[in-house]
Amino acid sequence: MRLTLLAAASLLAACTSAPQAAPAQAPQAPTTVEQPAGTGPNCANANSSVVGKALGLRLQGQRETVEKAVTTCTYVGPGMPVEVRFTTGATAAAFARARPAAAKAIANFHDEAYETTAGGSETTQHTVVARKGKTQIEVVSPAGVEPSKKLIDDLFGRI
Repeated sequence: MRLTLLAAASLLAACTSAPQAAPAQAPQAPTTVEQPAGTGPNCANANSSVVGKALGLRLQGQRETVEKAVTTCTYVGPGMPVEVRFTTGATAAAFARARPAAAKAIANFHDEAYETTAGGSETTQHTVVARKGKTQIEVVSPAGVEPSKKLIDDLFGRI
């Protein structure tokens, strides 16, 4: 009986105690403002608004795939898809081996760079690849070489 009374008294005390104070700050509402990107080469650094603005394209949706040292960001745009690829652990030797024979060197652009163009007048795809240190960025888009170079500069600044 004494145990029952102690339990009832504890329960009654818990029910009648003063309520806990409300948090000093109200929870923040979710924001739609672009959040700062993460560190390193990833698609958070190359979201569709960053890529679309640099290339002058209206892009939507973004898909990220990671395969070993290569992260590929794919976007849906007008006509042809756009891709940004980050390769980590890049070396000058690997860069030279992967460079197509028809590629044109881009002088004075990061450690080394090249560009290629494929397709016809309505389906032209430009590829610009640049290596800086151990990171390589490749942009494949219909936007052209100069906008792709601008994007690569921006992305190297973000990672």
